[in-house]
Amino acid sequence: MLGPDGIGKTTLTENIRIRLAERDIDLHVVSWRRLVDGSPGPAPYPQTAIEQLWVEDWRLLYGGGRVDGQLVDERIPRTFEEFAALRAEETFPLGAEGVRSSGPLASGLVEASLDFVIEAEVVRPKAAQGAVVVRESYGYKPVLKALLIAAACQADTVPRDVVERMIARVTDIYSDPFLQPDIGILLDGASDTAHARRSVEGRGVGVAEDYALSGRTGAESFLSLQEECTRHFAQAADAWGWYRLEVADRTPQDLCTEIMDNLLAPRLWGV
Repeated sequence: MLGPDGIGKTTLTENIRIRLAERDIDLHVVSWRRLVDGSPGPAPYPQTAIEQLWVEDWRLLYGGGRVDGQLVDERIPRTFEEFAALRAEETFPLGAEGVRSSGPLASGLVEASLDFVIEAEVVRPKAAQGAVVVRESYGYKPVLKALLIAAACQADTVPRDVVERMIARVTDIYSDPFLQPDIGILLDGASDTAHARRSVEGRGVGVAEDYALSGRTGAESFLSLQEECTRHFAQAADAWGWYRLEVADRTPQDLCTEIMDNLLAPRLWGV
């Protein structure tokens, strides 16, 4: 699935899981976060690589930035075990001063390269076992966000035009049939809808969900990054032939029914 942060992908995935379980069909949700949490853990390869790259991906994302005069890099240990205990997504600052564009650029490219490993070693083996595999946030999304943040960094140690060319190339990489899902779904909803849902749920903005790493904060920062992502998502999804799911103010149950009736039922049980 593709869609702005907070649009409801996780909730929708859970509704699909429940509906499939009623037919004794296993739904396997794959994400980098779940893999480093050990659910599931593809052992022995590539688990160690996934864990260590998770650490360095965060180090790169902050690109030598500082918070209260301290390098964020100094807060990031070298081992995965120590880093995992920090729960960075919950405890790390949303922004930092002086983030250099080379960092988030490299962070995005690391994630793109790892997607080939996840597809080959996790997604395809599970699908071959008969499971329905879902990536509730398609790998293109975090990669694109990191590159957009890199393009917006004031410390543009990598020129903006270079970063923008990388965005075009990454979009082309994810067009490759190897990385394309059997069913791609674009959750087509406004960024302010996603922001409103976050507010109602009492959830704040997470790291790399706004332009804080490039020096812009507040609701405008979140909306600006999400709107830019949404524009790229729509263009890519159209080029890839993905299904467009209009979100608006519809319930997760209603969205789930549309997916089940129009996409999954014909493929899984021929209705």
